[in-house]
Amino acid sequence: MRPVKNRNFITNIFRKAKISLLKIYYARGSSHEIALGAAIGAFWGVFPTFGLSTILSLLLYKIFRFNILAALSAAFISNPLTSPFLLMMSFKVGTWFIKTDIEFNYDNWLDNISQLGFIMLIGSTILSSATGLLVYFITRYSIDYKRRKNKQMESAKQTAG
Repeated sequence: MRPVKNRNFITNIFRKAKISLLKIYYARGSSHEIALGAAIGAFWGVFPTFGLSTILSLLLYKIFRFNILAALSAAFISNPLTSPFLLMMSFKVGTWFIKTDIEFNYDNWLDNISQLGFIMLIGSTILSSATGLLVYFITRYSIDYKRRKNKQMESAKQTAG
């Protein structure tokens, strides 16, 4: 019996997400550099750049000097499983700020592309910014906590030994 391709695809995405999180968790640099890199990567991952997140992160790296590995790993937030959800969330957030009677569905999106695109641009900017801020603070807290615990363990070992 052959394995189901979708299950392997989903398992592979979860495995890659776990590896990306571990890369961020064990990255080198100050907690600010790592958290900033993760935040910028998450921003570009949520913003509908459709594969340009790596290039955009590299361009911003020249200006802001953050951990590039964390940025590239966090950009994985956008993948074939999450992209439709993120696009729909961008539209919903955009409709909070721009009132419209247009429904976002497969049948009418091409007829209303200019208005839907503007609503999604506003929504994705807000959603990406909020995600980036959230990722920054969670990542920075996690790294600082991990490093504090490691220092406590080191000092306990030196005291005992």
